[in-house]
Amino acid sequence: MTDRQIRKARESLPSICRIPYNEWTDEQKQLDKELSCREMMNSCLAYGGMKEFWRRHDSLFTPGEVNCGYADSHVEKLGLKRVRELEREQEEDFAKAKLYRNTFTDSEGVTYNTIVWGDE
Repeated sequence: MTDRQIRKARESLPSICRIPYNEWTDEQKQLDKELSCREMMNSCLAYGGMKEFWRRHDSLFTPGEVNCGYADSHVEKLGLKRVRELEREQEEDFAKAKLYRNTFTDSEGVTYNTIVWGDE
């Protein structure tokens, strides 16, 4: 899914301000989890590819702390099979997009990349 498609799908979900998350249907909760996973995948694709999504950042944690890769919470919520399916879909859409590096620099000197999707 492109960013535009993700935004449109998010608009179909109820506002948490109006309907608490625990009152959403199972289908709405599933869509929310899948969209969150796709958003993280798109971010990883923009900054280093899917290897960043699966990488476990061991060096950031001291012994005894929870080890957290970007994929971990998504696999826990959706299952490995579904995350792999979403990964294939995101990579297919990303292959049709253009990636521009260092398109924006913030006040602290951090640079950002931009994905221009096929539907933009």
